[in-house]
Amino acid sequence: MSHAFWDWSLECYDRPAVASACLHLQDQHGLNINICLWCCWLAEEGRTAGPAIAQAINALKPWNGEITAAIRDIRRKLKDQPRAGALYRSVLACELDAEQVEQDILFELAADLPASPWNKEETAARALDGYARTRGVQPDFTPLLKAVFSTVKKV
Repeated sequence: MSHAFWDWSLECYDRPAVASACLHLQDQHGLNINICLWCCWLAEEGRTAGPAIAQAINALKPWNGEITAAIRDIRRKLKDQPRAGALYRSVLACELDAEQVEQDILFELAADLPASPWNKEETAARALDGYARTRGVQPDFTPLLKAVFSTVKKV
């Protein structure tokens, strides 16, 4: 199902440095890219994810832990395998479908979230910091925030 968050995420992820910032947060700090993007999308919308971070983590835990992560592991194993090109692309498409299910869940959680009193970047930073605290990590979100909220777009 396509919705505003999914469409925004696809466009945003294509911006310079967004993908690398997201993958760094995922691979180095164990953060869920979809929750990070959700915090930023809500900030773009003038709303804050802060009150629903714990709910988002719990809602995604079964799907991400059992489905998305498993598909990602298989895709990564296939990446450098000779003769696995077509299979790799198929698994990559499955991973993207699994990510979309996660975003569907987050989109539904966003329905009743409150407006934020801060600007977009501050709103996202506060939500991301709250998310990181729940995970017991302290990453630098500056690269992601700059990449997402920069006005420079890929042509």
